[in-house]
Amino acid sequence: MKGITYLPVSVTFSKPKWHDGMFWHKDNPYFYYPYVFVSPFVTGMDTTREKDFPDAKHITADSGGYQIAMRRKGIKVSALDVLRWQENIADVAFTVDIPPYSYESEVEGYHYYTNDYFERCMIESNKNAWKMLEAQENPKMELWGVIQGGNYQDLEKWYNNLTKEHEFKGYTFPVDSTFVTRARDDFFGQLQFAKDLDTNFHFLGRCEPLLVMILAKLSQVTKRYYTYDTATAAMGLMLGKYHDPYFLSSLSFGKNKPDDLVKFEMDGPPPCDCPVCSKHTVKEMIEGYYTLFLHNVYVRKRFNDYVSVMVQDDDVFHELLSKYMRLQSRYKKQKDLLMEKIDNLIYGSERKTGGISGYF
Repeated sequence: MKGITYLPVSVTFSKPKWHDGMFWHKDNPYFYYPYVFVSPFVTGMDTTREKDFPDAKHITADSGGYQIAMRRKGIKVSALDVLRWQENIADVAFTVDIPPYSYESEVEGYHYYTNDYFERCMIESNKNAWKMLEAQENPKMELWGVIQGGNYQDLEKWYNNLTKEHEFKGYTFPVDSTFVTRARDDFFGQLQFAKDLDTNFHFLGRCEPLLVMILAKLSQVTKRYYTYDTATAAMGLMLGKYHDPYFLSSLSFGKNKPDDLVKFEMDGPPPCDCPVCSKHTVKEMIEGYYTLFLHNVYVRKRFNDYVSVMVQDDDVFHELLSKYMRLQSRYKKQKDLLMEKIDNLIYGSERKTGGISGYF
């Protein structure tokens, strides 16, 4: 694999809603996509590659560190319990971390971690990581270290502590795409850290389209492999949200909500020619929750493929960014500043093409 790759989040194997014809990573009547992102407390720790994902070519397994830290649903498992599950299912797995914001996330008015919480989480998380690497029995699985930090300095501190005893095959940290909208320095510091570290990365969290464009270009510049996941496809299941096939915004497609797509003929085709929509009417899409999910996965995959081609040319990349920001109202006020920060991240202080003024 190379470039930037989207890893769809596998949802729960609940019956009877989910059935064999509704997977994207098996031979099925819709489409095949070989990548899967699994989590022990969503997919379930009784799942195995041989039984549940025999046709997937690449599986990345999260550790469920946040759920473990919060003890959701009475979870009591160790880092080694998670490791043994990962070794039965994954090509790439993440170490069990304790997110710094997990300790007092329920406290009223608590919005960000303190230095004390950060230190405690870093030490505990990195002990888990070392223990897992030393106990690993499956040499074919790559174990990637989880790094936490809301800015460059915190990520660097966590990384230096993590790697003082071991190096890992790759690393992952969570990003918040809402910071893109506000042109936050913390967010661009996170991406600068990934660029400077110059190794393979997975980006957890809200990977919105603008962030995917940036990551795709970063991957092309650094010659490193980046992956990302996002739960937006699952919004079709939870909220009846349908990805607009051309702009990747979410249109409401639910029975009990003000919506966009129910305005179409119920017995007519949805406004998309993807392998899912082309086989169903609007009514069938509304009623078939998992068809919405698969449509969203396919649209995101198609967008990923498109962006991977467009970033190969600097001028085309900038035009793509500019057009996308013009179409999204939340970016309009920050457009010039965002373009400047993105250029500084990708190219440094100077651009080979002579600046960015020609793109507005």
